[in-house]
Amino acid sequence: MPHDSTIAALATARGSSGIGIVRLSGPESWAIAEHLTAGQPPLADRTANLRRICHPTSGEVLDQGIILPMRGPHSYTGEDTVELQLHGSPLLLDSVLQACLALGAQPARPGEFTFRALLAGKLSLLQAEAVRDLVDAGSDDELSLARNSLFTDASQPFRAVLTLITRSLASVEGPLDFPDQFTEEDEAGALQAATSLAAEARAGIQKLLVDAQATEQLHHGVTVVIAGAPNVGKSSLMNALLKYPRVIVSDVPGTTRDSVAEEILLGGHRVTLIDTAGLCATPVDTIDQLAGEQARQSLKRADIVLIVLDAETGLQPHERDLLADVRMLPHLVAVNKVDTGPVPTGLAAEVGEPVLGISATEGTELAALTDHLTKLVETATGTVTAKQIVTLRQAGELKTAERALGDFMSSAGAVPADVLTYLLGEAREAIQRLLGEHITPDDILATVFSTFCIGK
Repeated sequence: MPHDSTIAALATARGSSGIGIVRLSGPESWAIAEHLTAGQPPLADRTANLRRICHPTSGEVLDQGIILPMRGPHSYTGEDTVELQLHGSPLLLDSVLQACLALGAQPARPGEFTFRALLAGKLSLLQAEAVRDLVDAGSDDELSLARNSLFTDASQPFRAVLTLITRSLASVEGPLDFPDQFTEEDEAGALQAATSLAAEARAGIQKLLVDAQATEQLHHGVTVVIAGAPNVGKSSLMNALLKYPRVIVSDVPGTTRDSVAEEILLGGHRVTLIDTAGLCATPVDTIDQLAGEQARQSLKRADIVLIVLDAETGLQPHERDLLADVRMLPHLVAVNKVDTGPVPTGLAAEVGEPVLGISATEGTELAALTDHLTKLVETATGTVTAKQIVTLRQAGELKTAERALGDFMSSAGAVPADVLTYLLGEAREAIQRLLGEHITPDDILATVFSTFCIGK
């Protein structure tokens, strides 16, 4: 799609809500908005205009809402833009969006509004990525880091590395470009200086790669698998932790067949809760066998396991095997249904570790369970925290630069100078691509904006 076209998209999440926003950007934005409000007072720039929105051909009133038009370059995208703030009915919003498309707008691609802001110089590439990270933040730490990247100069550590590489390259290129002005002793000194600068740049990259690893951990979060025998109350506990009835609960053993995953926040950390099918000694049929296998696969991906036992039955023989399987993983043992009777005497000794009596349906000791689980989550996130967000794309470019610098340092003095300049040039180009320099708009669309949501 040409970047001078007019685009339109729903800018709010799809679904019923109090307000929904249809966003337009491009040279025909105002004309489309004026066509939708024909016969009413002209729209005022940067003003909340209360207007009826009418169908472009039938004249039917689609809605009444606020129209907020902004002339470029004083807008998010740097272009003429219009936001239609309407009632949040999905059908209503779709009808208004279709009216915009009928008047010549094109459907926006994922992230295209932010992409146009980048092309207009409103945002750097790192800030554009921070917009995506802000929208996708699933924990307090992610939100804080995304804000920092968007509203401060997140490029500074990368530019510091780029400066060191550029100075290193200049030291090598000097004797190569002006050989008559350098003695052998000067050349040796220049190469030594270039190697020292490259080593400093590489050390800076390695620190940033630690941030990349911490960023990936933040995005991945912690996986907590709820496991146990059939009908011990795993699904009831899942619903209690989520605080809404996500999983079907019944007295019939084996109600849960597929693993069900949902995200929650514990201690400000992103946590994926997985409710699994009951693990029994002998599967009753093929479906039961497949459900059990899926549960075991979930256990293999677990960072933490929450084992649920039944206060009415105590520890069953096949549950001992489950305890043995997860003994080396961070885990908790909860004894459910204490509302029908206490935790059996000696169960903790039989299990071989402390147990916590709870009632998932009555809420007994759920606060204590949540506290214990939160502490395990905080331990699982590790002590390494990201100083700034370093995305997978950025980490890839950093690794390219680190590899080239390593090759340069190991080859210095052993290969011709033009090979050394090539290696340093490769490292510099990687950091420039990271920063959005010397990279085409098509490459940016493919590597960055394809992961955005539509309407941003």
